[in-house]
Amino acid sequence: MIVRSLLAFAALVSAVACGSANDAPVAPPPELAIRSTDFALLPCSERLLPGKCVIVLAGGKRVMFGAPAGVTLDQSNADLRNLDAVMLLSLRGEDVEGLDELRNAAWRAGRESSLPVAGPSGTGEFAGILNRAYEVSDALIFVEERPAGGFDAALLAVLPGEGEAEATVFDTGDLRVRKFETGTDRATYIVDYAGHNLILSSCGGTPLQELSGGEFRVLDCESEWPLGAPEFVFRDGSSD
Repeated sequence: MIVRSLLAFAALVSAVACGSANDAPVAPPPELAIRSTDFALLPCSERLLPGKCVIVLAGGKRVMFGAPAGVTLDQSNADLRNLDAVMLLSLRGEDVEGLDELRNAAWRAGRESSLPVAGPSGTGEFAGILNRAYEVSDALIFVEERPAGGFDAALLAVLPGEGEAEATVFDTGDLRVRKFETGTDRATYIVDYAGHNLILSSCGGTPLQELSGGEFRVLDCESEWPLGAPEFVFRDGSSD
């Protein structure tokens, strides 16, 4: 009787273990693995956000375009910690309401330097207001939690080119981001990596009808921005 009971218990444990394994999150297929040489687009969240948002992975860098509310909800600490820059599509509420979330969450996740931000005219003033608004909170967090990056890592840092009709705002040699603005509260960007171009524009942004050289992908007001699986502009040097 004891032996039968032990065998039954073992079978139950095995069944539960199998059920837990089946319920565990499934890793993405190997063919969707993103390499540092790929040019990929990721959704900022698994849920529908109030504004446009996409993460561009290229050359080992991680750049976010758009900062709507809730943008940090599906980001891991590693994602937040390794964010290289944020490009604001406009200064309208639906495009910037998550910038303070990014600022604070990335710092507490262990970001070791200030978060670079680019955007249309007024971005510098907006970032400065957010930094000042959180001065007291930053000081308390620094004393109580000691985030890895130190006090200055909590700040937003404005990238060059604000107010200019055209400017290079991010350049690592192989990855280049150019910003275009026409004096409005909106900006349009061209991301250039390995001869391939990606155009990102908010509603009412500067229209860029022609692009010289290279293949390109356009995300604008009418586009269906990535939601769900990664989308590749190219992989291993191929745009197929």
